[in-house]
Amino acid sequence: MAGPSLSEAYYQIPDLFTTKPPIKDSLVTETSTKQDAVEGNCRAFLQGKREPVPVNIHGVPSLDRARHIKFLEGNLGPLPGAFKMSDASRPWMFYWCLNGLSLLGADVSKYREPLIATARSIQNESGGFGGGFGQQSHLATTYAMVLALAIVGGESAYQVIDRRAMWKWLSALKVPNGGFRLTLGGEIDVRQVSPFSSQLRIF
Repeated sequence: MAGPSLSEAYYQIPDLFTTKPPIKDSLVTETSTKQDAVEGNCRAFLQGKREPVPVNIHGVPSLDRARHIKFLEGNLGPLPGAFKMSDASRPWMFYWCLNGLSLLGADVSKYREPLIATARSIQNESGGFGGGFGQQSHLATTYAMVLALAIVGGESAYQVIDRRAMWKWLSALKVPNGGFRLTLGGEIDVRQVSPFSSQLRIF
């Protein structure tokens, strides 16, 4: 069965995404100006006013798999100096890129050894992983690092995690209402509080 033509595909996009918002804040800031520019660029594509991209039988734009893989692999190597402000988010960079590569069917096992070496350098003896070398363990970055290690897989990756220290650290983060602090002495984020969490078991 033949799918929709390129022109027909654009008619399947709801008006919500092809027209300007019905209500707009009158306050103009640097941020709102940049947002308007991005929305304008996207809207032009969604309206079919720019060179259309190939679509599948459902009218959904085709994914340029090779370019996405190249982009993600590029972000697992040395990054420009501007990324120094993201030093505390290194585990998240690993997780986002490795998960994307895995979903695209790329081989992520080649990143196992470099990831293991990095994981060892940011794991604290008291348990958990910091965002970067010498940084305090944080629940969010620990979550991301464990996921990244699970994605590359392999017994050597799993063995990196000091589970006994992790257990003690997580226990120290737990608060009476069932939630968890993000870091020792830190805030209790709404994402870490659940009415059922007091009934959960970590292992």
